Amino acid sequence: MSCDPHPIVQWELTRLCDQHCRGCPTGASEQRDPNELSTYEAYKTIDQIAALRPREVIITGGDPLEREDVYQVIDYARRRGLDPALVLTATEELTFDAIAKLVRNGLTRAVFSVNQPATPVQSALHFAVSAGLRIEVNTLVLRNNVDDLDAIAALIRSFGAERWNVHFLVPVGASRELPMLTAEEIERVFAVLEEIRVREGIVIRTVEAPHYRRFRVQRILESRLDDHEDTSSRDVLESALDGVRSFLYVSHAGDVRPSEFAPHSAGNVRYRDLGVIYRGSDLFVALRDPDNLHGRCGQCEFRILCGGSRARAYAMTGDLFGADPLCAYIPGAAIS
Repeated sequence: MSCDPHPIVQWELTRLCDQHCRGCPTGASEQRDPNELSTYEAYKTIDQIAALRPREVIITGGDPLEREDVYQVIDYARRRGLDPALVLTATEELTFDAIAKLVRNGLTRAVFSVNQPATPVQSALHFAVSAGLRIEVNTLVLRNNVDDLDAIAALIRSFGAERWNVHFLVPVGASRELPMLTAEEIERVFAVLEEIRVREGIVIRTVEAPHYRRFRVQRILESRLDDHEDTSSRDVLESALDGVRSFLYVSHAGDVRPSEFAPHSAGNVRYRDLGVIYRGSDLFVALRDPDNLHGRCGQCEFRILCGGSRARAYAMTGDLFGADPLCAYIPGAAIS
């Protein structure tokens, strides 16, 4: 598969966070990692990201507001032509003044985590909306909130969120203790999400669940609509295909990985240019080739569209190119 010249870039600005969230998958810590990129190195990283002309940039943490230079980082990213989304955490640092200062420094998009209908982040959401920020919402779907998706969608609608990023668990670190869904339960979640997407008009992006694209295409195939009927099915197919995007993750220490949940580093921005790593490293080149997949993912007719979660395959089986254990699809079923 050819290299997408404009990947989605997620950059972990820091791991520092004081939230003590149960099952935190990112390894957030109360102590700053001495290996964290300095302000100067952060500027150089922004230069390298800008050179890629990425489709999207997401700055995350830990809690990015724990870095005093986050405002300068946003300002510099904007001056380099980027429009980063900042993932904000409901801490004491997240005040209206902080949000207003971020806006003054050029922030236009903020991302908030909402995992329950009643959430402490609602005040911050009000702050962000009143400050003129465009809003996205992250939700990690687990067994203890799977029945709340409709209520969460209603909350998202009330704040005018532009996108709902629905995350599916990759069991790493402390997140191994969280109540993970089964493959069959995830298929049912896909059906719920599709109903919500159609009913509410919410833009949904799944994270670590590329098989949602397969699910949507299957729905089109099952509808058996011909070209003379409602073109909405064609729009769904095009949007599903549009979801096939390359992704890269830059850690707080500069390591470049295919996912925040995969420990494999393809290089470090301190020592090698990000574009060179993304386009030419052995790891990214291998991951772009669907012929390297094996097991059910390797046999699947949707492997180019989907490819499975490589991070979850590794976390649960130890095989980066093996089958995604949380996909229930049997290869060949769509055309049988």
